Amino acid sequence: MEKEFGADPKLKKLYRAYLALVTIGVFLWWMIPVVAVAFSFEMLTGVVAALVSFVPLLIAVAIALYWIPNFHSSINYVLEDDEIIVTKGVWWKTKSVVPYNRITNVNIYQGPISRHFGLGRLSIQTAGFSGVSSSGHKTAEAEIFGVENFEEIKDMVMKFVKGIKPVAVEAEAEARPSKDINEQILQELRRIRKAAEK
Repeated sequence: MEKEFGADPKLKKLYRAYLALVTIGVFLWWMIPVVAVAFSFEMLTGVVAALVSFVPLLIAVAIALYWIPNFHSSINYVLEDDEIIVTKGVWWKTKSVVPYNRITNVNIYQGPISRHFGLGRLSIQTAGFSGVSSSGHKTAEAEIFGVENFEEIKDMVMKFVKGIKPVAVEAEAEARPSKDINEQILQELRRIRKAAEK
């Protein structure tokens, strides 16, 4: 049973809220006083300071406002019978394919702003994946983010995971035969010895 879906439309609002916070919190709080001081010296200096300060910021904000809806529409999640497929990207497209039998952890993250919008992120980690972030933490092989029903999606993924034997467990089972197999081998060897003695 395949389930295909995308990010919730509220993800665009969340990204716009992040953009507003970064614009105000990082740039405007110091740019406006600098331009005001420049205007107090001379009108031409103030105009030049305003252009140098605000034009690059306006260009960056315009690019971000163009990117947000396009990125939102590029996000696609597919929960197939045996794997999860995550595709996303505006300029650089990425596609992650994660088999259920390799999944070790599914974690849910929700920051204060995303919680306000009712959105969450599922971080899917697998056995053998060695991605590490710049802060030294293990990164997820795939993420399902910008979704409202993240708990329901986690439950669905975990049902698939529990229905399929993990690869690591299968390999371990092959490496260490069960007692039943060992007992059968021992009995067969005893029969062979008895037959050889006769």
